[in-house]
Amino acid sequence: MPRTALDDAAKTAHRAGRSTGFGPPGEPSPERAPARTPERTRTATPTTRPSPARDPDRGPRSIASSPQDRVEAPSTVRTTEHRDPDGPERALTDAIGQHRYDMWFAETARLETIASGLLVVASSPFVADWIAGHFRAELEALARRYGGADATVRIEVDSERFAPSVAAAPAIPTPAATMRPRRAASGDRRLDDFVVGPSNHLAYDAVVRLAECSDAGAGSLFIHGGCGVGKTHLLKGLCHRRRAHFPNQRVRYTTGEQFTNEYIAAVRNGRIDVFRERVRRLDLLAIDDVHFLSNKTATQSEFLHTIDAIDLTGARVALASDEHPRQIRSFSQSLVSRFLSGMVVRVDRPDRDMRIHLIRRAAAARGLRIAAAAEEAIASNFAASAREIEGAITKLAALMHVHGGAGDASAGGAGPGQAEIGMVLVQHLLTDQTPRSAGPVRFATIQAHVCERLAVDRGELIGAGRHRRVVLARGVVAYLARELTTMSFPEIARGLGRKNHSSVHTADQRVRRQIAEGQAVETGTGAQPMAITEMLDQLRHAIRVGAVPS
Repeated sequence: MPRTALDDAAKTAHRAGRSTGFGPPGEPSPERAPARTPERTRTATPTTRPSPARDPDRGPRSIASSPQDRVEAPSTVRTTEHRDPDGPERALTDAIGQHRYDMWFAETARLETIASGLLVVASSPFVADWIAGHFRAELEALARRYGGADATVRIEVDSERFAPSVAAAPAIPTPAATMRPRRAASGDRRLDDFVVGPSNHLAYDAVVRLAECSDAGAGSLFIHGGCGVGKTHLLKGLCHRRRAHFPNQRVRYTTGEQFTNEYIAAVRNGRIDVFRERVRRLDLLAIDDVHFLSNKTATQSEFLHTIDAIDLTGARVALASDEHPRQIRSFSQSLVSRFLSGMVVRVDRPDRDMRIHLIRRAAAARGLRIAAAAEEAIASNFAASAREIEGAITKLAALMHVHGGAGDASAGGAGPGQAEIGMVLVQHLLTDQTPRSAGPVRFATIQAHVCERLAVDRGELIGAGRHRRVVLARGVVAYLARELTTMSFPEIARGLGRKNHSSVHTADQRVRRQIAEGQAVETGTGAQPMAITEMLDQLRHAIRVGAVPS
């Protein structure tokens, strides 16, 4: 048959509603009756594939990359078999992770078990093509789980199943009529579980006020800070509490990436009005990682209009980013201005007391008991973020299991069969997981970090000055050099321009005494006093990871 005839035949099959799964090429779909059988129990709804539109941010892209990934309209008869009490959704979540499931399946696709394996119903051709191209292996494994070794995966598009409900009359629908029950945000983060301390109490208070305030026009909230300091926890906790206090309100948590993907899909499928209807009628919109919109001009423009539309209704917007609005690169000044018009608050790394609290809570959640000295060691070596501490406790639990569930300290007060974890296992943890620089720690690196932190010039450090911060800097350099290098006191004294090492030894002892007494020290001109243990933890972490002082 000529190639033109083959193309015409393929188009005819496409319009007739034939579906292509992930099975071997040339084999008919197992659940479709052969063409010669007169009793067809199924009818197909013809569909017209929209032509690919230009990606607002990344240029044109074809909808289906191959016949194997082509998607079509759903057939009107489905046979659903429920063999797993948890459903295929739970199995797919375990396979691809909660975040990816929330992004591509929670609200834009449905999974159904059928006689031949697995049916995926997508909200748009764009979503269907993305699922086919990125989750092929996981869906095939899931299909075999339900339909056996010969099971296939079938993908269909049925946008009507995902369209928001609209009243037949022209009157504006009530919130109760258009809202769908929404499940809790992934991870079920709640504000009650958030550890509050000096580094985040302002952000926490702002989130609580935004969640519980019933007054209209409460404004926007922009939370910024480093990775793993609790920004996502705050946003998800905000949404959870808002739903609890105002059940009839429309609340949504999403990410900058998901917002961008949904906007691009709406433009490609000619459903931008539906996208705007869904987003701009919310009572609370929380967007995490909003810096993802950087360098995406069209998406930024749409987001700007979205914020303006939400603001006109008196609704609330909460955003989170790794950087302050002024520091996000390639962001429109109009958006930056909108962000700065609300409350902008920073979340810093947890201090030592917060880290101890986080360690105890993470250990309790895993049924572990950790000795006080071991807690101090973990807090001293994992000072970057709460996420780093969670990872350290997870690794510690694995080490505990490898060692047969027995701790290295006496059970002293632990429950039956539960030993207390001491320094031996923690030393194993630190050996494997504590971040290290590429080579041995250099004395000049310690000097540079200490001088930068205490606002002391290196000339003052090696000079004869007796200012309080200069004296403290010499003691901290001596203390860290003894801990992080193999240098002796005479070698440290020569590095500090001292002829006699007794003064360096005295400075080291002074710092150790301040640590034992829990003293607070001044860390710079105009800076608030800080516990010396916390300052040492931050310096130790910066030196080990090879951070370059500014």
